[in-house]
Amino acid sequence: MSQYEVSTLKKGLQILDLLQANEVMSLTDIMDYFQWNKTSTFRLLYTLENMEYIQKNSRGYSLTDKMSGQKQPHHPMVDWVSVPALLELSQRLGETMYIGVLDGTDVVTTQIVDGTHSMRIHSTIGDRDPAHGSALGKAILAFMEPDTQKPFLRQLEYTKSTIHTFDDKQLFVYHLMDIQEKGYAIDDEETEMGVRCIAAPIFFNGRVAASVAISGPVSRLPKAKDKLISKELKECSQRISKQLEQKGRS
Repeated sequence: MSQYEVSTLKKGLQILDLLQANEVMSLTDIMDYFQWNKTSTFRLLYTLENMEYIQKNSRGYSLTDKMSGQKQPHHPMVDWVSVPALLELSQRLGETMYIGVLDGTDVVTTQIVDGTHSMRIHSTIGDRDPAHGSALGKAILAFMEPDTQKPFLRQLEYTKSTIHTFDDKQLFVYHLMDIQEKGYAIDDEETEMGVRCIAAPIFFNGRVAASVAISGPVSRLPKAKDKLISKELKECSQRISKQLEQKGRS
């Protein structure tokens, strides 16, 4: 070891590198990998956890958003360019429309146009939902470039918000492939019971930049309407994407 190296700091960084590559590891896993004793390893993990670089759950230790958090670049232009298209579709279908972007394991709502029904889903800008259960989140994840998608997928914990939420990593990957083939994503009571949501990706500069969604109660957005509504929603997302490209060139 170089005379300038600090051994404890080096070990802490080695743990971070290891968790970056392996997602989740137990205390024993980390001890065995480095051939360190239990006391030293625990102290290092405790310090990193206390400083919020790592977190502990039932499966072991993993990086927090402080280290591994991926943020989708947000283009504020998406929020205001999308309003006319959102307003038109919302008035035609009567349901609330949304724009969302990814922030780590969550999708964050950045724009809302309320529906015309007296009873509707109430949301506010800044609301967050787990990306793996949200149509907004899945529509973005499915259309990401593989190198961009992988860091986001590594963070997902697949917690269940309802009995319908995906909690299997491999099945979720296949689900994203199906979304990419269809061109739209559905939240079928995965975030909240009694509520369905359909979303489509928005592209800017050749990459998925956000997603647009329509949401409402199951009684007004039943599966029987998925084909019709998804067609309208994809036309809406394509319109927004086209306007973004035009604004980007001007």
